[in-house]
Amino acid sequence: MNDEQLEFNLLVQLDDDWITFWEFMYYTIQSIGPSTTSEQTAVVIRSLVESGLMTLGALAANEVGWEEWDVDLDEAMRRIAEGHAGEVGYLTAPDRTALTISEVVRACITEKGERRLAELEARGFTFEGPSGLV
Repeated sequence: MNDEQLEFNLLVQLDDDWITFWEFMYYTIQSIGPSTTSEQTAVVIRSLVESGLMTLGALAANEVGWEEWDVDLDEAMRRIAEGHAGEVGYLTAPDRTALTISEVVRACITEKGERRLAELEARGFTFEGPSGLV
């Protein structure tokens, strides 16, 4: 990922809790601008997973906790795009509003992600919170 501020903001959020597709999109919009597409957001998600900074999954079926998906990255990204377990994906959502409530995915920070977050903090990065762009 080339945008270290976006990476930092997402890692801070991941370190606090599992985050949804919409949260990724929100911070990507804040970084890239209001014309940001769902596909651009998916590229950011894929990049963070490929870098080993996070894993993908969903809330547990019993709604207690989180479960990592035991699928390859291409299948995980297909789920996010097309929908999974009754939740809409970004390709099947009728509009952005539907994405704000979709639980199609929740991402979780890894130990490598925690180390990267600490590196960025040590370099002086600070969280840039919501700016009302969305």
